[in-house]
Amino acid sequence: MMKRIVTIVALSLMACAAAQAQTAKGSASVPGTPWSVGTPPSMALTEGEVERVDKEHGEVVIDHGDLPNLGMPAMTMGFAVADKRMLDRLKPGDKVRFNAEIKNGEATVTYIESIR
Repeated sequence: MMKRIVTIVALSLMACAAAQAQTAKGSASVPGTPWSVGTPPSMALTEGEVERVDKEHGEVVIDHGDLPNLGMPAMTMGFAVADKRMLDRLKPGDKVRFNAEIKNGEATVTYIESIR
């Protein structure tokens, strides 16, 4: 009987841990925790600071470091986003690491994560 109770408790704890792992990444439930949206690229990420978020036009303006894969030096510029959910997570002043690629002729953020 005791072995059965221990097994049930262990399975319950494993289920809770699995549920938490699935929701922790990108979760809005805990303010101030790091988050990410998109598929992490194999190349190094660029650091920057969000200057403006324009949900109406689907754009984020980031003051960023060099973007070697796009041949761009450090500057402040607007980017389209590959996933509109990225804009829900961003606000001016956020420190981020991100990847951008040219998609449909536009510099587009394809992955972004917070720096806390």
